[in-house]
Parts: sequence; C-alpha cells; structure tokens
Amino acid sequence: MRFNASESSILMFPTLICQLLNVCVKSPTPYFYPGTMKNVSSMQGSDISISCSVGDIGKHMVAFIKDEIPPRLIAFDDRIFRQREKYEIIPRVNNKEWILKIKNAQADDSGGYICQVNTDPIITKISHVNLKIPPVVSRSSTPAAVEVREGHNVTLICEAHGNPPPVIVWRRADKQLIRFNGATGYGASVFNGSSLELIRVSRKHMSEYICLASNGVPPDESWTVKLHVTFPPIVLPQSPIVEAVLGSFVRIVCNVEAWPKGELKWEFNGQELYESDKYIMEQSIEERYRNVYILEIRELNYADFGVYRCIVSNDYGKQSGEIQLIEAPPLSESNLITEGSAFSSEDDEDSYHNLRSITYNNKDRDINNLDITKDNHYDVIKPEETYNSIYPTGSLYKFVTYPPISSSSSVSSVIKTDQKRTLLEIIKELIRGTRGSSSACSYNIIPKMLLYCPFIISFITYQYLFFY
Repeated sequence: MRFNASESSILMFPTLICQLLNVCVKSPTPYFYPGTMKNVSSMQGSDISISCSVGDIGKHMVAFIKDEIPPRLIAFDDRIFRQREKYEIIPRVNNKEWILKIKNAQADDSGGYICQVNTDPIITKISHVNLKIPPVVSRSSTPAAVEVREGHNVTLICEAHGNPPPVIVWRRADKQLIRFNGATGYGASVFNGSSLELIRVSRKHMSEYICLASNGVPPDESWTVKLHVTFPPIVLPQSPIVEAVLGSFVRIVCNVEAWPKGELKWEFNGQELYESDKYIMEQSIEERYRNVYILEIRELNYADFGVYRCIVSNDYGKQSGEIQLIEAPPLSESNLITEGSAFSSEDDEDSYHNLRSITYNNKDRDINNLDITKDNHYDVIKPEETYNSIYPTGSLYKFVTYPPISSSSSVSSVIKTDQKRTLLEIIKELIRGTRGSSSACSYNIIPKMLLYCPFIISFITYQYLFFY
C-alpha cells in the first residue's frame, strides 16, 4: 500500500486528538464486510460505482485513494478533493456503506482504488477497475501514404491500442492477394500482424492496404495506407501504323504505365501539338498507374500524314512511342454501285454462309422511279465477287454474292466490263445471257438454293417481258 505522509496525517488526525485529550473511549475495531470492494469490469464511457462497506465504523472515517505513484486522494468521508465533475460520493443509506461513483470512465480511470479507514493501524481494501476499450489506430505511427521505388523493400506499419490489446489484420482494398516476395511470389488474401513487409515490390503492389484493428470491443477501427510504387514511364502505342481516309478524322492511342503519372505531350514530325479545333487530346485512367492517351485529328488532309510521337516523362525517366499515320487506299469505283441503282444493300446471314446480298422489291414495278437514297447504294462489293444467284423471299428478290466463279462466265464479264453499270443493266445482261437456258442456276453452289431455280427463271422471264 502506497500513500504520502500528508494524506496519512490527515487520516490519523482525529485519532491523535482524542489520544492527546485523553477522552478516547474504547470501541470495537472497524472491519470490512466480506465481498466489499469487488473488482469492476465495464465499458469505456460508462459510469462506475465502487462500494466500500465497513462494520463498527464508530467515529472513524473512510477515504478513497487512487492507487498511483504517488497515491492520489479522491475523497475523505463525504468530501471530494479532486475533479468534482468526475467523482461523486453517493449519500449513505446507513452508516456502513460508502460508494464512489466515477462518471464517464475513460482509459486513465482504469487501475486500483483503495478504501482506507483511519484506524490505528490503518486498514485498507483495494478494488481494480478494468475498462474494455475499443481499438484505436495510432495516427502518429501509422502513415497514410508510403512511397517506394520499384524493386526495393518496404514495411507498412499499423499500431493500435485498446483493452484487450487489439489484433491487426491487413488486406488489400482491391481484394487482390498480398504478394510478400515480388510480383508473382507467394501471397495471401490477409496478413496478421502490425508490420507488413513486402520484398522487391513491383507496380502491381501499388494499392490501398487496409489494416483492421479489433479486440472484441465494438467498434473495430480500420486505417488505410496508400502504397505508391515509383518507376519510369513505359509507352505502348496501340498500333504502330494507323490508316485513315482523307477528309475523315482519326484517333491515335498511346497506352502509358508510369508513377508518378508525369506529363505527356504529342509531337508531329518533331513539332509539339497543342489542343485546338484540329487536335483534340483526351485521357482516361484504367488503373492507378496505367493511363490511355488519345489524340484525335480532324478533317484529315495530305499534310496530316506522317509520324506522331507521344512523349511521357516523370521524375524517374522519359520515354516516347511512335505512330505512323498513312493514307488508307480509297474505295475504287470498281467497288461501288452508282446512284442509278434501285436496290438497297444488307447483310444476308445464310445458315451456311455469311453472304452479302442486294434486295430488289418486286412490288415496285417501275425500277427507274424508285426513291434513290444513300442507303440504296451497295458499296461493299469486292471486285472479285460476282452475282450468280437470285432467289425470292416473299415479295423480295435477293441477288447474292458468292465466291468468284469462272472468269469466263457471262456474269463476271458483265461486271468487269463496266463497273459503273447499274444493277438494272446487270439484270438485263443476265437475261440476255440466260435466255432459253437455266445456266444462271448452274453457278449456285449452295444445295438449298437449287430449289429456287424455277423461280429464278420465272423472274428473269418476267423482267425480260416487262422491260422489253
């Protein structure tokens, strides 16, 4: 038991007076009731009551002392000596029990409390207060961000206190495995311990690491540590060669990995480019260290073709990537059906082939009076393709392109003779070439299309009679 001399003299003062005056009356010796001054376990922030029951107290007095070094007197009899807003002596219902109330108990209120009676010799009884304190992460010893060079080692620290002592668990915010040795070394989804050591870190280690402190006393507390892995830029053009048609616009793409992200600039033939109506510069973020940079060039002309460079630099290095913009070969007239055609184009998905087709609506008797729109132009015919089959679908007839037939065929020669010939003229040539025969059906290479040969002959005959 520890207490200082001044507090001891205060407690002994009544006894000394009665002895000096020789008026003391022999009385029973005070004693503590069994079970008094029990240990208390409670939650932080609650009110705590410590009861001290004394028998045969007589004229003696009771004091409460905090068991510290040095001891700290809290109350003597009914009088509070310190922190009146913190402590209170509850009025006694009898002359046997003294109750010390501690309001809004906090961590520093944990420890021993002594009930002392000023007998000679002094008698004491001690009670221990155990507060359950939820975990608190130490902000001073746990940084919010850590930076390390790629290839080096790093240790992430998370310190927390509470009662009982907290357990620390680490995990990545992106739910990826924590790799302990290199980018592909062994890993785990969680790590237990206040110190997380990572060996030979790579850019793939870059993430937010969450440390969770828990001790069974709610609430748990978490803290996020951002790990930044620095490395020089790596530039990867999406395509080293880009083709574009005159008068159109084109988008040139550079994929960049770097941390810090650094600065990017575009150059064309050695000259830096700036944002304008001609050049639109965009950026999108795929990951923390991976970015996509886009240069859009509008209204292409001959002067725009050449070598473009995306150049990225940060504190750790500089790198560039080259993209060559070249003119795409324009669609030749041999690939076009001119505006005189009365046919619309569509993709005909056959169960055997994915075939291009041209559809003629049989309801329109006068083909020359059909409404001609841009959508009616069939501009996807390849020079080596030919029209060698025609079959009805309800009121529609479809001219289907198949792989090239013999160059000696009349159909092939019709298309190659005059590439600007309208489809109507092609039909007429077909009629002339198939008059009196069913040779048009002989080139049908899909067995199921043979079923339509009679319809083909009928259609050709009908067209011949109608237009001639």
